[in-house]
Amino acid sequence: MNQKTLAQSLAHHFSLPHRQSRQILHFLFSQTADALTKGERATFQTFGSFRRTTRATKKVRHPKTGEILLLPAHSTVFFRPAPTLIKRFH
Repeated sequence: MNQKTLAQSLAHHFSLPHRQSRQILHFLFSQTADALTKGERATFQTFGSFRRTTRATKKVRHPKTGEILLLPAHSTVFFRPAPTLIKRFH
């Protein structure tokens, strides 16, 4: 599934114009990204939660040359699935 198929499904399910369903998805994704940028957690009760986390600087080895490289600290997004989502896989 990608954003296009999700928008089509949303439009079909709620009898919306395709353009409006794309705008709704864009709004939801941008609001989620804005919250994560501010350091807030984005929680969707039956799906899971997203939070921003910072990875520390670490040393890694280049697999071909064996050279030790320094990977700088960076921010990333961590996802934790909700228990109801996990149960759907069992």
